[in-house]
Amino acid sequence: MRPLLCTLALTLTACVPKPTGPPLLSVATLGEVMHDLVIPSAEVVWDSVGTIYTAKGVQEIRPANNEEWIRVEQSATALTEAANLLMMDGRAKDTARWYQRSIALREAGAAVHKAAKARDPEAVFETGGQLFEACQGCHFEYRFAKDPSTIRTH
Repeated sequence: MRPLLCTLALTLTACVPKPTGPPLLSVATLGEVMHDLVIPSAEVVWDSVGTIYTAKGVQEIRPANNEEWIRVEQSATALTEAANLLMMDGRAKDTARWYQRSIALREAGAAVHKAAKARDPEAVFETGGQLFEACQGCHFEYRFAKDPSTIRTH
């Protein structure tokens, strides 16, 4: 009798639909995610570290204090999470290359975050390059292919 109960319990359990995750709702459009989250956050990263050479000399750009480093960290967090938003239903252009491109953005954002947490300007510069490559890779595949005369995202 016991094996019959186990079989019945397993059969009934298999019939119950499994939850697929929380009920997510896309509120912002793809353009809004890009223009309100990705672009401003990427610009914070790219503007945070660099070197300017002029006739008057060399100017090193670095976050000058804890608040400026935190702003870079926050921007990296926004980039990392925005990549997840880009993969949501209603925003994803497809489920193959789009996901790969979004994952590249997420990984670049996480790398920038790690570098900013370490207060390592050289690493922020390097990972900012990875971020640029992730952005451009997606733009060349999805945005510029649609309109080759477009060279900027806004």
